[in-house]
Amino acid sequence: MLTTLFQPQDYRFPETVDEVLEILSQHGDCARVIAGGTTIHELAYRKGMGGVHTLLDITRLPLGHLIATPTAGVRVGATVSFTDLAGYVAHNYPRRLAVVADAIAGIRPMQIRNVGTVGGSICSSLPFFDLPAALVALDATVTTRRLNGESRTVPIETFFWDFFLPDLRFGELLTEVEFAIPPADAGGAFQKFESNSVDWALVSIGVQVRCSEDRFTDVRIALGGGIGRKIARASSVEHALLGRPVSTEVIQDAVRGVVDDVRAFSDFRGSASFRNHLLKVYIARCLIQAARRAR
Repeated sequence: MLTTLFQPQDYRFPETVDEVLEILSQHGDCARVIAGGTTIHELAYRKGMGGVHTLLDITRLPLGHLIATPTAGVRVGATVSFTDLAGYVAHNYPRRLAVVADAIAGIRPMQIRNVGTVGGSICSSLPFFDLPAALVALDATVTTRRLNGESRTVPIETFFWDFFLPDLRFGELLTEVEFAIPPADAGGAFQKFESNSVDWALVSIGVQVRCSEDRFTDVRIALGGGIGRKIARASSVEHALLGRPVSTEVIQDAVRGVVDDVRAFSDFRGSASFRNHLLKVYIARCLIQAARRAR
């Protein structure tokens, strides 16, 4: 009698990125890349591994870099753990990259933060995950590589197509994510609402703003959680805030427009109207917190 839900036939530790790409090209959907393994555990538990028989563990590849330059911004390798990224942000840009720190702080338990990776969180293409929404708020880009040496860099906002469906082409591997170092007048925040500590969030909000002379000069709001099949932007709210004074009244007025940006749905966790209410409340809270950090 089987004691596990998923038993791969082959578990490999490739020594180079090209070796990973070669195996992916040969085995197609029967092979999967693994790093922290937290998402594959969830898929296996839900019987979603299909015909996968080969796992490629990339934790030994040189993809654990965290590099920052004033011109290129912050480059984060695919196998960097949540804990390592949070530590880097806390040490170097605690206020300007607070949206990342907030998002990682909400990932539980601690063991997931220690083994879960940035690349895995992105490639899972699940709006319920916390870090991707923060990276969309930062206008990040992701870089992928193919066997012929060709690399491709795309905005992370367009990288998510649907549940478990990222913009990864056949035989392609995500190698890093990159985002600009926010200026001194920038601040961010991330918050989410969960029905309990182990369930996925009903709504999650990532916000990044810039403020000058107590006015919003740049606003990006990413909406995740159970409000759609991919992370969305609250464009109506963003436009309503640009150039406006930083005040509770202005923010409360602007967040009403979020119902024009997303179509919340109803399920056993909550109704669409409840989710719309949560969106307004949590976007306002994030904006107030981000603006305080930007001053």
